Amino acid sequence: MLAFLNDWISLHLLIWLLPVAFFLHDGEEIAAVERWIRPRKHTLSPLIQRALNWDKSITVQFATAVALIGSLICLGTGIAAAAVQDGGKLGPVFVGMVAVMLLDGIKHVILSLEKRCYTVGAVTAALVEIPYASYALYRFYEADLVETSALWLGIAIVLPLVFLLIGIGFTLGRWIAPYRKPAAGPGRRM
Repeated sequence: MLAFLNDWISLHLLIWLLPVAFFLHDGEEIAAVERWIRPRKHTLSPLIQRALNWDKSITVQFATAVALIGSLICLGTGIAAAAVQDGGKLGPVFVGMVAVMLLDGIKHVILSLEKRCYTVGAVTAALVEIPYASYALYRFYEADLVETSALWLGIAIVLPLVFLLIGIGFTLGRWIAPYRKPAAGPGRRM
């Protein structure tokens, strides 16, 4: 099976599949976050409760953070693809992005197993994030495009950067998100 994948997927393509995997996974999260999170508002961590403006669209707030992180991933992917095409190795930031994707996928699956129910992003975490990131890291190591020290340095750089971009994205999202329409109830007209 791995030999087939190795023949079918070039290293260049594998690098460019990172933003594809990211946007597939985060597309699931964007599509489900509003419906999933609102009923669970009071069970979430205080940090998340304060990060969002609950009177506005959670989807827009979340999508703003996704757009910022996705921009970084696309930029890092372009740099990594150019470096490998020129005969270089993958830099720590790109390798860190792949490793953080793997960690995020594992987090989603564990959270769903702990809660014994669907959690936002669990499907694509299991079907896209974990398989892609695991295979990509394997291939990059096999092709001698990455060193272990670069992996750990990349995680140390990317993980805090992702949290920073989430914070900035939620802040921007709170400013640009539209207010929610009041729910229709008995005697109320929409």
